Parts: sequence; structure tokens; C-alpha cells
Amino acid sequence: MEPDDRIERLLSFLDETIEYFLKRADRIDRDRYFADRDSRSILDKTLNDIILCIVDVSEECLKKKKLRIPDTYKDTVLASHEFLGDIVLKVAPLTKHRNETIHQYLKMNWQNIVTVKKKIPVIKEFAEKAKGFLKK
Repeated sequence: MEPDDRIERLLSFLDETIEYFLKRADRIDRDRYFADRDSRSILDKTLNDIILCIVDVSEECLKKKKLRIPDTYKDTVLASHEFLGDIVLKVAPLTKHRNETIHQYLKMNWQNIVTVKKKIPVIKEFAEKAKGFLKK
């Protein structure tokens, strides 16, 4: 797959997944999240997809400049600061919420869903900055 095709697919996927997440999250409150395993799985998986896509987009920015990709998700996002600016400082901490949601599967993480939902405008701004940088 050509790099431009991959970038376009990543950015489209991020847009679509954000919309899907918002639609689902708006219909689920804290009690339903805890009570309904299917709803919880959908939100947790979608949160994971959004954050992994942010990491993938950050990797594409680093590849464009032929830079090394760091070992952690958070460091990968932060490493794109030179190209995307301070927005990465707002997005990078979301990797912690992804890790908590995915790796602490015996603990239900409603607060992570709430945090990511509140950060959707920041994620969209990140995507726009990345699109501008990657399309140059």
C-alpha cells in the first residue's frame, strides 16, 4: 500500500470511528456501561481503535521525516510534536486511558470513556494538523 493511501485510510478510519464512538457513548450512561457487557465491549473496543489510530498517524508523521519510532505509544505521539505542535501534549495522555481500558479488563473503566469523549475535539484537531502535515 502506498504511504498516501495508508494515510488517507487512517484519517478516514479515525473520522468514522470518532462518529461511531460518539453515537454509542451518547446512548450509554454509567449504569448501562456497568450492567451491559455488550455496550461496554463496544465502547472499550472503539476507544482502543481511536487511540491506536492516533498512534499510527503519529508513526506516519515520523516516517515521513525518516525518524525512529519510539517504543511506547505515548512517546510515539509525543515525538510528532516537532511537526504537529502542542496538540500532541493534549492527545498523548489518552494512551494511558487506552492501556487501562485494554489491560485492566477485570476493572471497568467508565471514567476512561468519559475522558476520551471529552477529548474528541482535541482528537479532531490532532487529525486536522496531521492531515495538513502529511499531505504536504
